[in-house]
Amino acid sequence: MGTAENKVYLPLGGRPAILYGVETFAGHPYVDEIVFVVREEERAEAEALLWRAAVPKTRRFVVGGSSRRESVWNALVDVESEIVLVHDGARPFVSAEGITACVEALDRYEGVILARPMEAPIYKVSRKQKAPVQLQDTLYAAQTPQGFRTKTLRLCHERHRDNQGITDDSSLLELEGYQVGIVAGEAWNMKLTTPLDIAIAEAYLSEKNKFPG
Repeated sequence: MGTAENKVYLPLGGRPAILYGVETFAGHPYVDEIVFVVREEERAEAEALLWRAAVPKTRRFVVGGSSRRESVWNALVDVESEIVLVHDGARPFVSAEGITACVEALDRYEGVILARPMEAPIYKVSRKQKAPVQLQDTLYAAQTPQGFRTKTLRLCHERHRDNQGITDDSSLLELEGYQVGIVAGEAWNMKLTTPLDIAIAEAYLSEKNKFPG
């Protein structure tokens, strides 16, 4: 992003980006508690910001680990609910409909992810190939939240505590032989990764404010 500041706290529409997603989760009837995973050096700032926010739900703060897997595990240890949703705070425009779809799909699966089909052609290129080969299988771009049966996700984490290569919770379930369901994602459930993403998100907010609802 070209800045030392955590991207989830960057200004978006005049507010820290993370607040948009937080308010969507906080206002959802399926959500009972929100657990924030924060960096140790940002904990005081994050707690002050999020305690000021209008979040009518139980809130807890835990310090993340040295990897994404460790961070999720730190948040997961004391979760008591039957279902848990894992969301990336850098995706501010998650919708209530997406949250609902994830939770309700867990009637059929132990784990689900939001995902969208890749629209542009995808090519695989190796050094030995003279020309790129277009992949014909349908590929999906994963989003968050990802939803899980809490006991299942906790078990999978326990069995792969030493696997530092895991970057996605759904892949833990697949390693243990579980089928992970796919729920249709949304185009605007974007992740803020580059300055261009911020510009696109600002444009989206501007249009949304012009035509609310």
